Amino acid sequence: MNVDDFRRMYVIELQELRSVEDQLVQALPKMVELVEHPGLRRALELHHTETKSQRDRLDELLKKHNAGTREHQDGSMQTILREGERWAKMVTDRDCRDAGIIASAQRVEHYEIAVYGSLATWARQLGLHDDARVLHGILEEEKRADEKLSQLAEQGVNREAAEREPRQSRRSERRQIGEYYDDAARYIETASRAVVHQVEEQ
Repeated sequence: MNVDDFRRMYVIELQELRSVEDQLVQALPKMVELVEHPGLRRALELHHTETKSQRDRLDELLKKHNAGTREHQDGSMQTILREGERWAKMVTDRDCRDAGIIASAQRVEHYEIAVYGSLATWARQLGLHDDARVLHGILEEEKRADEKLSQLAEQGVNREAAEREPRQSRRSERRQIGEYYDDAARYIETASRAVVHQVEEQ
């Protein structure tokens, strides 16, 4: 399909964005089921409700443009969600999995922030000020969701994951670092002797 009209391109992107929110409405409950941290669980449940509202608002915009809601699918979000699900299933430690879920959820938010920002700008350039207002409102919601995830990660989730690191692994890591510095010290000592000999010979 060739698209040579800016307004048509805007509507197609709007349809793809609607697909993004619909995919998230389906994916977020599965993500919530895997979460251990209560604060993270509440944040994702709240964002699930918010996401359904965002999808409904996009439906209203598309209706104004006489455009269908299921005509285009966003493949990028499909890939992001598939990778996040695969990662969550690989990680068996619950605290580590929560940290991974935050990272996956923030990838989603950053993608949405980029698309909503672009479409809000396009809407203003096309003189679609009502569209721009709706899109900018959703953009701010996505930014707040991303900030909340960052707070959860920084204030506890990542720390709890790091504290659950096996002690044996930490001891092994410290031993390896010690051996590295021992080797470095021997190297410097050997090199220094060689330099001293050369100076004495000169």
